[in-house]
Amino acid sequence: MKKLKPFMIERNFLILIIGVFMNGLGNGIYSVAGMLLVLNLSGSVLYSGFAFFAITSAGALSFLIAPLANYAKYKSSLIYSNLIKALILFTIPLLHYTIGLHVWYVIALLFITALFTQYTYPIESTILPIIVGKDNIVEANSFLQTIREAMDIAFIAGAGIIITIIGTVPAITITAVCLLLVSLSYAFFNFQQPALSGDRAQSIGSAVNVYFIDLRAGFNYIKNSLIPKMIFSIIFVNIAMIIMTTNLPAFSLIKGNGVEAMYGFYLASMSLGIMLGTILTPKLKHFDFGKLIIFSYIGTGLVWIGTATLPLAASMILFGIGAISIGVLNILVFSSIQKQVETAFIGRVVTLITSAASIGMPVGALVGGFLGETFAPEIPVIICGASMIIFSIFWLGSSVLRKLPSIDNVKLFNRTETN
Repeated sequence: MKKLKPFMIERNFLILIIGVFMNGLGNGIYSVAGMLLVLNLSGSVLYSGFAFFAITSAGALSFLIAPLANYAKYKSSLIYSNLIKALILFTIPLLHYTIGLHVWYVIALLFITALFTQYTYPIESTILPIIVGKDNIVEANSFLQTIREAMDIAFIAGAGIIITIIGTVPAITITAVCLLLVSLSYAFFNFQQPALSGDRAQSIGSAVNVYFIDLRAGFNYIKNSLIPKMIFSIIFVNIAMIIMTTNLPAFSLIKGNGVEAMYGFYLASMSLGIMLGTILTPKLKHFDFGKLIIFSYIGTGLVWIGTATLPLAASMILFGIGAISIGVLNILVFSSIQKQVETAFIGRVVTLITSAASIGMPVGALVGGFLGETFAPEIPVIICGASMIIFSIFWLGSSVLRKLPSIDNVKLFNRTETN
């Protein structure tokens, strides 16, 4: 039997795993129920586009939101953010069983809860090196992500069945309860938060000044790095992805002859693919990063085109296979960042990267909604697959990206090469 590494049985890491488990249950149900509720209330794919626009707009604003975490305890931020999200979601069943729900109210709540997620995500990325040590980052990320995706597979697939039986609103209530349990779990953290640079603001004016100094520092940190060379391609891919996922509820209903559970199964298939990618990542990290991305995303493009054109069973299998490359890319890039960036800057750097990557997503959501309303939902899926191939061609055409070595040897923040 393989011996567990010490970080896997460390108190704070186990608490984090509990939080990941409960979040996996809640988010699995919420990711299916939220979008189906919008589709059911509106009866239009266009409103699905508006919903994804709201969610992705929050992601694009994360570079403004996340630095606020520097002015609070990491532990307190995680506890109260999840608690507030729970209280917000409890208003959905409250209104549903009293005065009734409006689709725009649900879309607004999707936006607000997404804002809180943008606040807590960099904190979780920041505390992981504190808990496990930087030498264990790749293994810890892969382990956590594997658990997260395994939970998604089970809970998202189960969510489709649960929603079919009890309905979308009661399912969202389950998510709210899970968030309450996450807050309770995180209350038991006892890690030592490192001192952050800069003095605490003594007034609103000075707090704003320090906030923008921190924000500018994050921009300056990546300004001369390799990251800007990747940003354009990442934005491109994310636009294509959101065009597809905006139409996934309607696409799955067509493939599944109107059975709502099929949406959960498609999301579970994607989660399975991402989980396989995270499991494979430690074995793939020795390959040249540039070539790995080029070949894997060409494959993703081809199988996702197959997803749009083949019958249900084959479509769902290919959809999951295409997501493997996403799991690999996520773990390798963020592990590299967590290893090379100072603790005080990790949250800001991760936030800037994810915000930049999210810039085009609101536009993609609206385009996806328009395409889904105008054409068959299969068309946006084909567009996404073709975009993955174009993404690979872009990397192939860039000498810097094409020649990137294994991820352990990539110097993200001190490369001097130019195209």
